[in-house]
Amino acid sequence: MSYRLGLTVIMVFAIVAIGCGLWGYFVPLTGVTGVWGPLAAAFGALCILIGGALMVRARSRGARFVLMLLLALGIILTAFAAWLLHQWIMLAALALCAVGWLAAVSGPEGDVA
Repeated sequence: MSYRLGLTVIMVFAIVAIGCGLWGYFVPLTGVTGVWGPLAAAFGALCILIGGALMVRARSRGARFVLMLLLALGIILTAFAAWLLHQWIMLAALALCAVGWLAAVSGPEGDVA
């Protein structure tokens, strides 16, 4: 999988995770309706989406390294929040974000430009 395809996977499944977080907050009888936890997890997924979009525009090797490190941290912490909230679909979406992150890290550098 290439670098750009990995970033695309990250951004698509971050959107899914945002939707799951908002669903958990607004839909009745989810067990977490109206509490701040799903909103915080949705915000974490939004940060992952923004980080993926910034990665597309990053040109220097240092910027890509820092953004990939922050993306990994965001994916792990948001997945932990989804696990604590019992939001399993959100957790699966974040697991697929992690697969996209691995693909972006191990993808060929030639398609960056």
